[in-house]
Amino acid sequence: RQLDLARSGIEILPEVMEALRMEPGYTKDKFQVFVDGGIRRGADIFKAIALGATAVGIGRPTIYSLAAYGRQGVEHMIDIFKTELEMCMRLMGTPTIHDIKPAHVITKNLSDHFAVQPQDNLMNGVYEPLVTQASKL
Repeated sequence: RQLDLARSGIEILPEVMEALRMEPGYTKDKFQVFVDGGIRRGADIFKAIALGATAVGIGRPTIYSLAAYGRQGVEHMIDIFKTELEMCMRLMGTPTIHDIKPAHVITKNLSDHFAVQPQDNLMNGVYEPLVTQASKL
C-alpha cells in the first residue's frame, strides 16, 4: 500500500472477489489472489483465506525476524503464524483450509472504515499560507 490513507488489501478483498466472480471464465483454479500487506497474526491469514485469498504475503514480520534473529528468527516467526492460524481454525471449527468459508468473517462494517486525515503540524505551525492577488478578491 503506497498511499498512507488507502484502504488495506484485506479491506478491499471482498470487492475484488465479487468483481472476479462476475468475470466470464473465472475459476479459482485458474486465477489466484494474493493479499500482501497488513498480515501480522494467524487470524489475519484466516480472514484473508475466508474472504477468498489463495495466499498472503508476510514481508514485514519476515524482515523484522531476519534482522533481529537471523534464520532462526524467521523459522520462529513462521512457527508463531502456524500456531496462531491452527488455533484460530480450531476455534472456528474448521479442521482444514478448505473448510474456511466467507461466512466465518463478518464484513458488513468494512464500508464504515475511514482513515483519519493526519494533521500537518509543520505546515500549520511554521509556514504562512500563500497569499495571491486572486485570493484577496
